[in-house]
Amino acid sequence: MKTIIILIITALAANNPVWAQSDQYKEAMSAAINTMKSHSEKSPPADMLASANQFERIASAEPTAWLPRYYAGLNYVYLGFMGKDEAEKDTYLDQADVNLKAAEAITPENDELAVLKAYIAQARMVVDPMSRWQQYGPLFQAGLEKAKVLNPNNPRIYALEGSSLMYTPEQFGGGTGTACPVLKQAAEKFATFKPASDLSPMWGEKQIEPMLAKCK
Repeated sequence: MKTIIILIITALAANNPVWAQSDQYKEAMSAAINTMKSHSEKSPPADMLASANQFERIASAEPTAWLPRYYAGLNYVYLGFMGKDEAEKDTYLDQADVNLKAAEAITPENDELAVLKAYIAQARMVVDPMSRWQQYGPLFQAGLEKAKVLNPNNPRIYALEGSSLMYTPEQFGGGTGTACPVLKQAAEKFATFKPASDLSPMWGEKQIEPMLAKCK
């Protein structure tokens, strides 16, 4: 009987990387996430890049954990909006894609990764909207739709969708009137959303506050 229990625990650990994650990993992730939270859009790009590198180092030490790759990719998305020119922005977003693909290889059906994929597409589109919307607009929508199928209660889906609509001209289906219902839906979902762990993604609520103010 004891042997059977040991085999069951071993099998569960093999199929659930969280079981195998050490306290050292959790401490490193908590520290990296806290550092990331201390940054803002006004922070120097070098700080954001250091944060991305910090998560990549953790990912190298924990190859079965998707969260370090996720956060590294998220930092590179932020850098994609901050880059000084088109080439630099695309270089950062290339790295976001590298980390996203590595995370998807670990957990392919993951709503947070689908949101990140949409976010990368949005950042690519913002680099040059007039020439890129036809390519990246559908990828942005596809990422959000996949995330909705996987977890319709994820508030970051609606935060990203609403913010995109807010900055889309009315003649192209955007504007305050279209964005506000989606942003309010995001706010409602943030109010009840329970992250899976202290290391799980929690961003988005503060980012939509200025836009929600316009809805009032």
